Amino acid sequence: MKMKSIVVVLATLSVLATRSFGATWEDRVKYDREGREKFTPNELSLDLFGTYSTADAFGNSQDKGGGGAGVNYFFTRFVGIGADTYLEEWRWPYRVNGSLILRLPIDQISMAPYAFGGGGREYRFWPQWTYHGGGGVELRLNHYTGIFVDGRRVFPDRTKNYTLIRAGLRLTF
Repeated sequence: MKMKSIVVVLATLSVLATRSFGATWEDRVKYDREGREKFTPNELSLDLFGTYSTADAFGNSQDKGGGGAGVNYFFTRFVGIGADTYLEEWRWPYRVNGSLILRLPIDQISMAPYAFGGGGREYRFWPQWTYHGGGGVELRLNHYTGIFVDGRRVFPDRTKNYTLIRAGLRLTF
């Protein structure tokens, strides 16, 4: 039941954001073949993603799936900041993370590999500080929509280190 609620809330937010920032659903889902610049400065984006983690909420070596959401802002085409949260057990609030993101847009193939690092806080089960670093790649379908996959190594201060893999949809405004 909670998972359905979260999916409904995320879908509603993406619909409202789409209507608020002037892009129609048709604009978001069509592939733009033109080689125009798809990664721009002053870019705000919303991430909706699934996760795979090599540890559970208690730091045990148990593979877990989940989901999350994030927001990013790029000051230039290459440098941005991001905040995200993800859940394995679908209880809120659980954690929040902040990252510095460095990306290298390749406009000819509408792709941008990126690296990121930062820290965060877990609030439930084992309240603790965490640090992370990783990298990934985004494929931009058009100026408004991209798909991404990334991985990070997480270093909690009270439980075991673990790996987190995310894959999802990035909606830009």
